[in-house]
Amino acid sequence: MTKKKSKKRSASNSAAPPEPITLFVDRCAWSRLLGEALDALDATYIAHHQYFSPDAPDEEWLAVAGREGWVVLTRDKHIRRRPAELEAFREHKVIVFVLAAGNASAAETADLITRLYGKIQKLATQTEPPVMYSVTRSGMGKPMKFK
Repeated sequence: MTKKKSKKRSASNSAAPPEPITLFVDRCAWSRLLGEALDALDATYIAHHQYFSPDAPDEEWLAVAGREGWVVLTRDKHIRRRPAELEAFREHKVIVFVLAAGNASAAETADLITRLYGKIQKLATQTEPPVMYSVTRSGMGKPMKFK
């Protein structure tokens, strides 16, 4: 007598949905189109302008992002090189995704984040902060090295 294989997927074979995260979208990454894309994903996010003045120093919002556990989305590749920002990033243990897709338009950025949102969620919940990832048109790179 042969055993029939169950067509049900076992719990160990099914992929659990990623834990929810709160994205903090820096002023240089924000656009109405990105907000609409995040809304369509039912993502929880905070836009820079909702909490901070346009000229708020990066160290200020990095401290809050770390304290609140927000996952940062920015276009500012220089955070890893500016001493005060780098110190805030490290001290407050922030997870940052840096959009390094050149001069991507708002629509291209929204499409990119829509495509990679699941991976962003997964990395953000499985990575120990502080960490920065580079996000390019072709996907996500390894954690960035910083000085």
